[in-house]
Amino acid sequence: MAVRVDHPVFDGTTGGSEHHGRRTHIIRLLRDAKEPMTVEYVAKRVGLPPNTARFHLESLVDAGFAKREAQERTTPGRPKVTYMGTLPNQTHERAQGFRLLAEIMAATVAQANGGAEEWMYRAGTDWGHYLATPGDPTQEIDESTIITALVNKLDALWYSPEIVRKDPPKLVLHNCPFWDSTRRHYVLCQLHVGMINGCLEEMGSGYRVSKVRAQDPAHRCEADLGRGTSRVTKANIEVVSPRG
Repeated sequence: MAVRVDHPVFDGTTGGSEHHGRRTHIIRLLRDAKEPMTVEYVAKRVGLPPNTARFHLESLVDAGFAKREAQERTTPGRPKVTYMGTLPNQTHERAQGFRLLAEIMAATVAQANGGAEEWMYRAGTDWGHYLATPGDPTQEIDESTIITALVNKLDALWYSPEIVRKDPPKLVLHNCPFWDSTRRHYVLCQLHVGMINGCLEEMGSGYRVSKVRAQDPAHRCEADLGRGTSRVTKANIEVVSPRG
């Protein structure tokens, strides 16, 4: 069974590039910052050497996602360079609308539905079927092509995905677009896993996600892809603390 691979949306900011979501993380830092940030501060927050952080910051300036400023000095020496994001600040109350809506919906479902995890998973599966390009049943299944299509889809949705190609493969999400809501209501993780499995099912893959390790507060999730086309009702979500 063959599946059409969507054209990847690689703008140098998301995980489909060799940077594996580093720039997505930096964009979020810049976007939500109240004051300009130095290279050293960004490097510490993202866990990169200063020279690497500076390379990413300058690339984001070139791409229009950030702007560079030189601080005024009252003493001799070169002025310190700082960076600010150009995207709307998501901490502003008007920009919190969709995030707040997601939290309200998640809390309502969790309180009103005894099977909230299964309900969220089914909703995500329907979402995944809608997003995916159906496979051709007359063609032989090409799992590698399907996984590539899935990664491209998740990359376009800003999950900053990385596929670790081993047997079985592992899917690493370096960024969750709904992390602030998800960390308050982990039931939303089932929605995301359902979406991934819905995509895989629609494209005819034999892989399914059955377990996810959500690293809090590292903003990173690891999903195990296992063989088996049997219908999954929900995933095993394991929240890992910094010392976990």
